[in-house]
Amino acid sequence: MGIWTAIHNAWNGNNNPYTGTGGSLPMPVDEPTGPSYNFSQMKDLVTKRNPSVVLVDVREPSEYSVVHIPGSINVPYKSHPNGFTLDASEFQSSFGIAKPTQDKELVFFCASGMRAAKARSVAFNNGFSNTAIYPGSMNDWVSNGGDKLNL
Repeated sequence: MGIWTAIHNAWNGNNNPYTGTGGSLPMPVDEPTGPSYNFSQMKDLVTKRNPSVVLVDVREPSEYSVVHIPGSINVPYKSHPNGFTLDASEFQSSFGIAKPTQDKELVFFCASGMRAAKARSVAFNNGFSNTAIYPGSMNDWVSNGGDKLNL
């Protein structure tokens, strides 16, 4: 196949490099918008225990077992990147906890914020419209003494 044929096919959606077939490119993923929390705000969330807010730690269980924010749930992104795509039964089976309902605000964090942003995007694109992130994540929590608080 010549270059002009390849360009013509690509232009017309034939032999789509994303799907291997003709047709349009995949739908873009929506990026969530919403608040970012700092240490003081996270500390308030932990101490006041608002039932409409779920703190979601997306680090691996081995990391979570060393130190975690009190009241948080563990939904590890690296080993289960599609955790928030699971139905309620599969979620319960995979993580040993009930899947949060979509009316809750989910606040994502990890070690430094990278996995949290990715997990937040997955949740957002699966119906969780009320999402937030703690960008400082556990590094910020520990450096501010959050692990030493009597909560």
